[in-house]
Amino acid sequence: MKSISLISGIFGAFALAWFGTTIIPQTQLGNLQPQVEDEGADVYPINIGGVAEQGRKVYVSMGCVTCHTQAVRDAHTGSDIDRKWGTRRSVARDYIYDRPVLLGSVRNGPDLTNVGTRMTNASWHYKHLYNPRSVSPGSIMPPFPFLFEKRKIVGQRSDDALNLTGDEAPPAGYEIVPTAEAKSLVGYLLSMNRTHALNEVKEMIKENPAK
Repeated sequence: MKSISLISGIFGAFALAWFGTTIIPQTQLGNLQPQVEDEGADVYPINIGGVAEQGRKVYVSMGCVTCHTQAVRDAHTGSDIDRKWGTRRSVARDYIYDRPVLLGSVRNGPDLTNVGTRMTNASWHYKHLYNPRSVSPGSIMPPFPFLFEKRKIVGQRSDDALNLTGDEAPPAGYEIVPTAEAKSLVGYLLSMNRTHALNEVKEMIKENPAK
């Protein structure tokens, strides 16, 4: 009889834990929908799709989430807003279209939640991927030259060609250009903007205005 009670107690404890960690969060967050304002004229978030979605797949395959987070902490738990990584904290609604969610847990590099609002120039991102230290001295990020190709210039130089100097410069008559993977990855980075005002975090925006 005692063994049955013990087994029942253990089973009940596991069931309660499972209910608390799975069912309750699913009930609270599983059916989150975009915020719709102004009779449907203002909807956030939207499903990015297109080139940016392809770039997101490259981001995952490259393991960028290993060193970068996508979650802005509030002013009470970190200095992310002071660092201008965002104008408000991140909330669950920001990620409803993300599969998988790329929150990350390590910050060997800066948070990228709103990198598209901080670094708006595609050429900067290309140079950063090709050689991070060329635009961010002291960076520990590895270079990704395999995302680019050297090709002979035929006619006019490509608008996307990297402006490289010194030892990095290609031979005369050649240029270094981004591959389709690099273009889609940069498209994804430029699309990253989670500064939209949300009803559940309006108070944080008022308390921590962008400086």
